[in-house]
Amino acid sequence: MIGFHKMHGLGNCFIFFDEFNQDLSFIKTPEKIKLLCTTSHGLGSDGLVFIGPPRDAKHHCRMEMFNTDGSEAEMCGNAIRGAAMLFDRKALGVAPVQIETRSGIKEVSFVKVSDGESFYRAQMGQASFDLVRSGELVGEDKRKPLIWNSLTFEPVYVNVGNPHAVIFLQNQLTHDEMKAAGAWLETHANHPRRINVEFVDVLSRSEARVNVWERGCGMTAACGTGATAVAAAGMQKGLFDKKVTIHMPGGDLVIEQDANALMYMTGPVQEVAIGQISSGMAHRLSRA
Repeated sequence: MIGFHKMHGLGNCFIFFDEFNQDLSFIKTPEKIKLLCTTSHGLGSDGLVFIGPPRDAKHHCRMEMFNTDGSEAEMCGNAIRGAAMLFDRKALGVAPVQIETRSGIKEVSFVKVSDGESFYRAQMGQASFDLVRSGELVGEDKRKPLIWNSLTFEPVYVNVGNPHAVIFLQNQLTHDEMKAAGAWLETHANHPRRINVEFVDVLSRSEARVNVWERGCGMTAACGTGATAVAAAGMQKGLFDKKVTIHMPGGDLVIEQDANALMYMTGPVQEVAIGQISSGMAHRLSRA
């Protein structure tokens, strides 16, 4: 039987699989990932996360994260807190947990337990603002104006392990408008590898309200890398101080920047359920 853990970070929920003692690579196909993520026929989640042995023995574990459309993400801020929590159970006293991701090594430390949630602080690395060099944004000579429904968007482009287009709103948008604009921006020709989109309402130098359209998922309750990208973009523009609380529909994340421009994210994670894939579902997965 295949065991799993269902966890969420601010309503951004994931199914975690432990690969320390079993190889589950047969699940990592778009068809099987889509099936398991559905609420009607699967387990219901915003993605699948696999935790396994590190490639380099200097680190503690490796995290692979897949979106609901089957695509693999470079990094996920909410999922990495869950990965740290699961590893903590295997190796009590290890701090910080060093986790390999497609975007590099992330160090995650336990902070506290409050109201049934475990809080972790993750080092998210330095933000990069050159997405042209990484191939995630076309050059200025090929870039087209982002005009949607008579609105012109001028994003701040940030990479914090994955690419983001951060939009500081001049006019309020409805949820449906953000959903439609997010889908349009994700796949716009300016963004050859698709992109995550944040809609930001700045409240003060230490607070912002944010809604996120996640690449490969759609609108989500929260996004750890999205919150980090918003903070980095706002700090670059002089809108925020070095510590900012990002309010999202699912709850709050605290983002900080240190003297070396390293970004840190602090927030909760909660285990919802532990279970096993039934024999019937395992058979279906083998045929998918």
